[in-house]
Amino acid sequence: MPVQRASGLTAAVLALVALFGALGAAPARAGALSVMPVRVDVAPGRRFCSLTLGNSSDQPVTVQIRGYAWSRDESGADILDPDTGFVINPAIAAIAPGATRLVRCSLPADVSANPAERQWRLIVDQLPDPAFDVPGTVQTLLRISIPVFRVGDKAAPHLTASLSGNALRLANSGTAHVKVLAVTLKGAGGEAATTERAFYLLAGGAQVMPVERLPAGGVSAVHVRADEGEFDIALDPAK
Repeated sequence: MPVQRASGLTAAVLALVALFGALGAAPARAGALSVMPVRVDVAPGRRFCSLTLGNSSDQPVTVQIRGYAWSRDESGADILDPDTGFVINPAIAAIAPGATRLVRCSLPADVSANPAERQWRLIVDQLPDPAFDVPGTVQTLLRISIPVFRVGDKAAPHLTASLSGNALRLANSGTAHVKVLAVTLKGAGGEAATTERAFYLLAGGAQVMPVERLPAGGVSAVHVRADEGEFDIALDPAK
């Protein structure tokens, strides 16, 4: 997404806060701006959700809130596509110093018989303050990205793994995401090599991750530690 720029000669610098829900019930904070919750889960067949925005500074803050359909490519980059069915009210909110603001959202109607989970991102962008639009100065604008999941009925992940050289490809052909925390390659001789790395493996998605070290004697299996549990995966034959 392009960085928003203030009017005149003022450059606006955007600070991105990528949120994976690892903070549990704690609010996401970026400077004076906070958002609660840090992740939104919507029950099957439901459409409505909400966020609470907080401003702990002594200055008013104005934010823009937008919703996007969310997917990820195999390099792990997020892909955000506008979704006109994702309605947010208000889309622009002014938050007084020390105050909070409730933002309501409505997801697109679920008319598909597909039981797979669907996912979006709520992007909260701080807007430039005209009072600080002084030539030669820089405003640091904050962005907070909140994952939104609508869980499919009886949805569950199904993980597979394949190795090509030092590149491990994890795929999820299931109907629910996992949030990967660490991946361990297990060798035939009992040696193991673990990579600590947090990322979402969405339903129907895949990610290729570089592996710095392989166990001696080759890799026989893959173990994934995720927020949703532990997964032992047999390694698919190299193609």
